[in-house]
Amino acid sequence: MRTVRCILAVVGISLVLAGASGAAEELELRGSWWEGPAEQTRRTTLVASFDSATSNDADYARGDPHSGGFGMSPDVPGRHGRATRIAEIGGHVHFPGGSNLNPDHGTVRLLVRGTVWQDETARWLFEARGLDRIGIRRDTKALSLVFSPDRRVDRPIAQLDLPLGNVSTDEWHCVVASWDRATGRGWIALDGRGVSGEMTFPDRRRATFVMYVGGGIGGRMGGLNEPGLEIDDLVIYDVPLPMLEAELRPLPEEDQAFLPRAEDAARKCLNLVADLQRWGGWMTLHTWPTLIGSYAQGREHVDYDEAIGNDKSHATPYIAARFLYAYEILGDYRFFEVARRTGEFLLAAQDARGFWVHGYKMTVYGIKPNASESHIKFQDSVQSHPIFLFAYLHRLTGDERYLEALKRAGEFYLAAQNPNGSWSHHFDATKGIGATATGLPQGGELNDLAMNDAIDIMVLMYHVTGEAKYLQAIKRAGEWLIGAQGTGAARGWADQYDKDDNPTWARHFEPPAYGTTATRLACRALREVYRISKDERYLQPIRECVAWLKAKYPDGKMPCFVEPGTGKRIASWQRKIYYLDDPEQLAWLKRQPTGVWYYQLVSITSSIESILADAEAPRTVPEVTGESAAERLPALRASAQTAMESQNEAGVWVVRKVAGFMGSVGVGFSTSSPRVLFLLRYAEAARIAAGELAPAWRGEGNLLRMAYPKDDWYEVGWEEGD
Repeated sequence: MRTVRCILAVVGISLVLAGASGAAEELELRGSWWEGPAEQTRRTTLVASFDSATSNDADYARGDPHSGGFGMSPDVPGRHGRATRIAEIGGHVHFPGGSNLNPDHGTVRLLVRGTVWQDETARWLFEARGLDRIGIRRDTKALSLVFSPDRRVDRPIAQLDLPLGNVSTDEWHCVVASWDRATGRGWIALDGRGVSGEMTFPDRRRATFVMYVGGGIGGRMGGLNEPGLEIDDLVIYDVPLPMLEAELRPLPEEDQAFLPRAEDAARKCLNLVADLQRWGGWMTLHTWPTLIGSYAQGREHVDYDEAIGNDKSHATPYIAARFLYAYEILGDYRFFEVARRTGEFLLAAQDARGFWVHGYKMTVYGIKPNASESHIKFQDSVQSHPIFLFAYLHRLTGDERYLEALKRAGEFYLAAQNPNGSWSHHFDATKGIGATATGLPQGGELNDLAMNDAIDIMVLMYHVTGEAKYLQAIKRAGEWLIGAQGTGAARGWADQYDKDDNPTWARHFEPPAYGTTATRLACRALREVYRISKDERYLQPIRECVAWLKAKYPDGKMPCFVEPGTGKRIASWQRKIYYLDDPEQLAWLKRQPTGVWYYQLVSITSSIESILADAEAPRTVPEVTGESAAERLPALRASAQTAMESQNEAGVWVVRKVAGFMGSVGVGFSTSSPRVLFLLRYAEAARIAAGELAPAWRGEGNLLRMAYPKDDWYEVGWEEGD
């Protein structure tokens, strides 16, 4: 335990600093914010003026404003208006925690009057309770900020003391306590004067679930407050004292007015999505307003709320990362807790061999995978996104469990690579080989990011471990991408291949064909390998593809699927091929519950040209300063305004028919709510421009970049993989 003391002499309400010892620093609060009436600002999480004659409820709260407790009289004169008073032994007010307090950094201010200032017994004025707790204690000699473990009051984790002399019992006194995990400091002050010192913070990071005012930690240990203690104007802030008193750079007038609205809009969305979390996970989509969860866009994918989705590239890990980014920007601890719960679920769900499946059911017996060991998907970021989230969580928390888990997953990923350098649709752990969607052994997969994610994971694992075997895997993948390019009538790529690199069937509406989606994904993957290697061999297939597209499709638009050999425009349903130049076949296909994009022309040439033009690796981490953030505000504000204008009353973005096809779940929204990123990116830039947030690259919602926000992504020592 670390205890910091400073000598203060108190006469009435006048405090005189007499000296300091150890690491303590004297402090004097700036301005008059600490003694005025309770007021809501952008930085307040709870404001309770106690001016109501019938209730102690908060005037404002980011979370639940309701108060509980007993033995309180709310109709007594206060410093400003009314106050609340303990009317019987053990009386207290409590508020829910959650979004109302950030245990990592915050400030509590309250006004106190009564015999508590001369009581011979130690009394607790405030306590925020989680696994561990933050308390403000007054004893016969000092006013203290105390971190206490669990239910113990006799062995503090850390304690910062402000020694007291004689304090008047019939005057109002302002108590301010503040803490900051990032700097390892605490602050405690009475009537504007106090001390600051180093403090040790609890290791067990959990959200506060309750806050007691006028009681709490000592309630069963002889610390019950006596009748007569009066409390007024409780205010809780989400920032530590130095930030609360900092002189910020002024934003343009329109941003001063818009920023609070954007932050509120982001919180509205995120709080609704947080309420939909179950056991640390989510379904990927929800209907509106019925809030029925679905794994994917079709009605056949709805399920009970014990279902957790890890399928599709915007499923549970991606949603959790959104909350972690929001916590970095907005500071709402509830958002950190939401992401942490997902981390705990994924730790529990990970197989000992390092993998996850694409969905789970929660039961009274524990976690039940939705897939067998013979169907461990790589498509749809089923393996990659948990790994990225673990890297992000480890970076922010330092929890080594996340690091060890992502290493296990990386080893599994590497072992599952096919001999030809590809990764399959899924891995069959019973046979120890990859397989296509239809079960063909060791076929390669481009659809739904299977190869792109694999290459990113290999790069990440190299950065994490420094082991050359991950670079060797990238080289094998690059060779497969070169060899999988179509020849003859088509120079694109197919969504899926057999082990001999022939296009093959996946689902019944995914024919053996070259297509727009696979071609884009393959070119992006080749570009990434080139950026790492600087070997022109990886760019040549992209150049050949561009030349073929320009010759074959002068208008820049290609059919979704092109038949190998003939180059004809095709689509499929129930594993039957349909030729779209036949009006009757096209008309029949349009009546089936398949996506409209399967029989439409798709603009592609310009995007492949852009991929080629962008091959020289840009900075993956832009330089971020207060000035650069300010320059971006107009464009980011416009995007945020667009998001707010299309947001519904509950805070999400609803579409009339999810995915736009006749088998849709109907009116609904994506649980990842992508437009909330417009709001968060704007808030981040505005806070950096104002000086509220440290200039740094935080990934702006891109899960890979949030997992690894460094600029050496492409610096891997390519020759080590030889």
